[in-house]
Amino acid sequence: MQPTHSASSNWSRPLRLIHLLLAIAVTLQLFVGSFMRSPHPGRVDSTGFVVHEILGATILVLVAAHWIWSCTHRGEGLRHLFPWSRTRLHEVLDDLLSSIRVRRLHAGGPSTHGSLAGFVHGLGLLTITAMVIIGGAFYLARLAGMSFGHLDLIEDVHDTFAVILWVYWGGHLAATVLHSLLGQPVWRSMFNLRHPATSHTTDTLPNT
Repeated sequence: MQPTHSASSNWSRPLRLIHLLLAIAVTLQLFVGSFMRSPHPGRVDSTGFVVHEILGATILVLVAAHWIWSCTHRGEGLRHLFPWSRTRLHEVLDDLLSSIRVRRLHAGGPSTHGSLAGFVHGLGLLTITAMVIIGGAFYLARLAGMSFGHLDLIEDVHDTFAVILWVYWGGHLAATVLHSLLGQPVWRSMFNLRHPATSHTTDTLPNT
C-alpha cells in the first residue's frame, strides 16, 4: 500500500498556530470538564470549574480568530470547511468511498481537491463554536442571577455537545494515528510552524 502525500504543511502558519492552540485548549477542556465539580448556588466554585471558565474564554478567543481567518482567506476558508453544495457533498461521499475502497486516506491540505477533510474539520469547528456559545450563555446567566433550574437546562445542552465533541476528538485522534501508520506525517507537518506555507493559501478575499 503506497501512502498518499500529506498536504497539511500547506496550511498557513497563523492557521496552523491557531489549530495547535485550539487542539491543546480543547483537549485540556474536555478532561477538566469531565472531572470538575459543577457549580451550585451557595457553594464556592471549585478550582476545576474556575480553570474550566478560563479555558472556555481562551477557546472563545481562538474560535473567533479561526472564524475571522476563515472568512478572510480564500484558499483555506469557508468553502473548504463547508462543502455543503450538492456537488461538493458528492465529492465528500466520493472521497469517503474511495478511502474505504483503496484503504488509503486522501491528503487534506488546501491545495488538494478532496472535500472530506474540510467537511470533517468544518463540523468540528461548528461543534466547538456551539460549545463556547452555550458556555458563554451559562456564564452570563449566572451573572444575571438566573434560577438554578434554568442554569441546569443550559448545562445539560452544554454537556450534550461535550459528548459530541468527545466523539469528534476521539475520531480525529484515530485519523491522525491512521495517517501516521500509512506514512502520512499529518501531525508533524501540521504543527511544524517552521515550515513555510505555499503562497496560495494566504490570498485574501478581494474587496467588494
